[in-house]
Amino acid sequence: MGAPSKRAKKVRPASDFDLIRLAAEVRSPRLSSGYYSWDLDAIRAARDAQMVGRFQLAARLVESTRTDYAIFASFLNRLAPQRGLPIKLVPPNDSARAARVVGEAEALFGARGVGIHPDTLTDIDGTLANHGVAFGVNVVTPRNDGSRVDFELKAWPIEFVRWDALKRSFFTQTADGYTEEPICHGDGRWTIFQEHEVEPWKYGAILAIAMLWGDHAFGVRDRSHAGTTHGNAKVVGTMPQGVALQDAAGALTAEGAAFLELLRAIASVDSPVGIKPFGSVVDYITNDSRAWEIFKEIISSGERAADRVYLGHDVSAAAAGGDAVGYLFGVRNDIVEGSLKAIERGIRTGVIEPWAAINFGDSSLAPDRVYLMPDADEDARRKSLADRTKAFYDAVESAKKNSFDVTEEYLRKLADDYGVIKPTLPAASARAPSITLAPTDIAKVVRVNEARASANLPPLDKDGALDPDGLLTVAEFAAKKEAGAKASIPPPNGEATPQGPTPPAKGANGAPPPRPSIQ
Repeated sequence: MGAPSKRAKKVRPASDFDLIRLAAEVRSPRLSSGYYSWDLDAIRAARDAQMVGRFQLAARLVESTRTDYAIFASFLNRLAPQRGLPIKLVPPNDSARAARVVGEAEALFGARGVGIHPDTLTDIDGTLANHGVAFGVNVVTPRNDGSRVDFELKAWPIEFVRWDALKRSFFTQTADGYTEEPICHGDGRWTIFQEHEVEPWKYGAILAIAMLWGDHAFGVRDRSHAGTTHGNAKVVGTMPQGVALQDAAGALTAEGAAFLELLRAIASVDSPVGIKPFGSVVDYITNDSRAWEIFKEIISSGERAADRVYLGHDVSAAAAGGDAVGYLFGVRNDIVEGSLKAIERGIRTGVIEPWAAINFGDSSLAPDRVYLMPDADEDARRKSLADRTKAFYDAVESAKKNSFDVTEEYLRKLADDYGVIKPTLPAASARAPSITLAPTDIAKVVRVNEARASANLPPLDKDGALDPDGLLTVAEFAAKKEAGAKASIPPPNGEATPQGPTPPAKGANGAPPPRPSIQ
């Protein structure tokens, strides 16, 4: 493996950036008109200009392709992940200073920051998808109190950019219109977004979309023309024999003009009324060919092809069952990750690192601005781990219930089989001492509900609710029951009770009982 990139390890100091130059705002020229007349030759010319890194015609062609409903829908769907995924600023380390820098960066580059707008990134992502490369310019503004220098990223129109093959650099026109400025990524002003190092513009979607748009547009146009011939019968009339259609000067005769007016009424009016001259003939000519069927194939194939170019798959096939590839917002995952990672790299090295270097001395504390993408592989791994961990502990529980000896060696082998982390048994000194209790002692520590559960009986209940007596120990419950039984036995006559002496029993009709006789 080769040595790590020096650029990746480089910490950029504040002296790398000319603040006076950066504070001088650079403006793009006025945008060109998007109204062009495109034939196949013009489409090929714009596509060939894109191939050599000249983007003016290609940018106009991209705008025109969005007039096609299929390409427009696919292109908008291609930008959905950029618009829909949340972002987060990640500090380079766990230090308190790095956390403070992230706190300041949040106001500029966070989810609600004023330095990077969602609409700016949508334009950049769209240009990156269509042309394979996109450009951003930083608007650098020192604060009035001199405490900080703020950065704001703006999308730069690609139509004013060209690639210079001799100087191996991009150049752009500016608002003054007289000179070109080199685009140097990471100089504090310019940012280049690309997914490929060598000639990235040769990977733009417009290379495939250009001729697809022409085929689709001409197919729709020709279908409309064919619909005129198939859907509208032609009316042809024949004058009676001996009746002149034209006079000697070549003008229509009165009979010819009247007959022609009748034919026009038949062809254009739903319920024509007229008189056909005796002996004349009126014929309807219809197009019975099946040539129209080719237009359906041309148009539908163009719609599917637009989805494949922008989204990486045929949407109709995915809806009908599709393949097992992962998709995000309808776009293939690897396409989404590729473009968003390119935007992350560009923002870090072209915007946040210069901002951190100018404001904090160097770029070592520059945070990363990352998209929070769902990780299907990580989710599947965690689900598998959870399932295997549950199965592992179920096996251990089953071994204990069957009175097997669960030893360290057993746990190690079982954990290896399930691919989980082996739990550690507590040391012998940490285990609860084993004490043998007599039945009378067990009754003093075991509660009633616990004893009933060991016998597979439900807990005590009273009027549909748990009976508080179930929380008593077995001994306490027995003593309570015994005391209740004694209290329910009536004392003998005349014996004192807690309420006073017990009155003597009465005989019939309330009279005192007869005294026993002594023999």
